[in-house]
Amino acid sequence: MKALRYLERYFERILLTIALLVMATVLFAQVIMRYFLRSPFVWSEELARYVLVWAAIIGVSLAVRERKHISVDFLPLIFGERSYRIFAVIAHIGVLAFSFIMISASIPLIERLQAIGQTSPALGIPMWMVYAAIPVGFSLTLLRTIQALVMDFVSPRIELNEQGDI
Repeated sequence: MKALRYLERYFERILLTIALLVMATVLFAQVIMRYFLRSPFVWSEELARYVLVWAAIIGVSLAVRERKHISVDFLPLIFGERSYRIFAVIAHIGVLAFSFIMISASIPLIERLQAIGQTSPALGIPMWMVYAAIPVGFSLTLLRTIQALVMDFVSPRIELNEQGDI
């Protein structure tokens, strides 16, 4: 049970740490190969780009989990602490709707890419694997938003500090 709780708490952080380590390692190796050994890798920039795409989309889920996503907190400051829950629910519903749209719009695209069999130029990996970041990342975002929505109803009181943050 502790392992599941740890995984629930740090899943996105683990994935993002691995992604950033892969990017840093590949790009560092590329610099060494290009400028010191004069024999650059052909595939390194493409891999770094695809890993960055995955990291950015999974990062949305982490931002939702840690409540660090962009928000406008002007109205809760005007209407007071009691209105925070109402605006938080409205924001969560917006994120849920956007995530659902992204998931449902990306699945047909991925199916088309699988049918076509398109591969990346340098790595030769199927492009549907790159585009799979969209439904995977936004499914995690959907899950984390539902968790945040439930927590907003379960928590007894949410207090804002002087800056209006939680």
